[in-house]
Amino acid sequence: MSQEIVLVVEDNQDMQAFLQDGVLEPVGYRTLMAADGQEGLECALSDEPDLILLDLNLPRLSGLNVLAELYKQERRIPAIVISAYGSEEAILAAFRLGAKDFLQKPFSIKQARAAIENALTEERLRQEKESLTQALTLANQRLQRQVHNWIALNDIAQAITSTLEEPEVFRRVMANVNRILQVEAGSLLLLNQETDELEFAITLQGDAARFSSFPIKLGQGIAGWVAQHDEPLLVPDVRQDPRFYAQVDQATGFQCYSILCVPLKAKGQVIGVIEVINKRAGPEFTQDDLELLTALASWVAVAVENARLNRFTQEVAAARTLKQAVTTLAHHINNHLVIFSFELDSLEAESQVNQEVMRAFIAPGRRCIRKVSSVIKTLGQLEKIHTVPYVGAVEMIDIEEALKEQV
Repeated sequence: MSQEIVLVVEDNQDMQAFLQDGVLEPVGYRTLMAADGQEGLECALSDEPDLILLDLNLPRLSGLNVLAELYKQERRIPAIVISAYGSEEAILAAFRLGAKDFLQKPFSIKQARAAIENALTEERLRQEKESLTQALTLANQRLQRQVHNWIALNDIAQAITSTLEEPEVFRRVMANVNRILQVEAGSLLLLNQETDELEFAITLQGDAARFSSFPIKLGQGIAGWVAQHDEPLLVPDVRQDPRFYAQVDQATGFQCYSILCVPLKAKGQVIGVIEVINKRAGPEFTQDDLELLTALASWVAVAVENARLNRFTQEVAAARTLKQAVTTLAHHINNHLVIFSFELDSLEAESQVNQEVMRAFIAPGRRCIRKVSSVIKTLGQLEKIHTVPYVGAVEMIDIEEALKEQV
């Protein structure tokens, strides 16, 4: 049984009863009744029936005027016009205004039902076509977004594999993120596990990279909130968000209006955040943008961890090489220092001059021996290598603090 609603707009009570009791309700259609054109128009606009059976000759508002008003308001409700008589011009005008069929009085129950079923079948097919078209459009949009995401992830993957040097990895990753999301600027902030503070690894605006020493505590600002709560944030207007920390703008030199920020995670732990600022053109950030940045963040985290691992490996290799070099130097230098020390002992023992004078003469040599030995020992025990400027572009290993402990 059909549950479609049919609005009957007819001023003749006998015809109303015929349509309702003889044609529509016996086969399951739900009916609405209106006795004039104005009432019929109001009912059509408010109740939105599936079909209108519309007499052309009505009091207050003619059937053609009802169709014209519905057409004007873009309410595409299928209608079958009814008339005992009517000119071709009136019927053609009704069809131009969206009528699906015409019934000339008198007509049979069979004729009326056939016209109604044809009109509703056509409407059902139209709605199905619209639904399919809409579903296809949405599917195409989803596919386009997915393809865009795949391309974006491929770009990030290439940035990951093209180099392992931290500064260059950070620059390439943020350049790709900014390009993919079409933003004015983006920042990569990494969590310092010792201080529980976010530190700017890089801020990139166009091709200009900026590095800031401004730390952000966990929970401070939007980036700090994201890192602390391990949740992404879409902030369309930073001025309306109490978490916004204006001093970050001052530190980075940007004017923020809207922000996307997502956590970076490795092995289930937050290691930092990635933040993009201000769409370059078009609408504000969308949920799709947030989902894309979240997907990119997983690859950025891999890039960061790979770069860190590479740095650690280089440091370990450098320390190992240094220890090998120190062992070699120690072997050759210590032998000579031992000989030098024995010579000093002999000189001190055999000397015929005043012993105090001789000790004062020999003491600087012994101190020199101890200092050289301390330098060699310190170099051999270094776990991390830090360098400081020496002369011009030349650098040397910084061992001052470790050497003080040895001395």
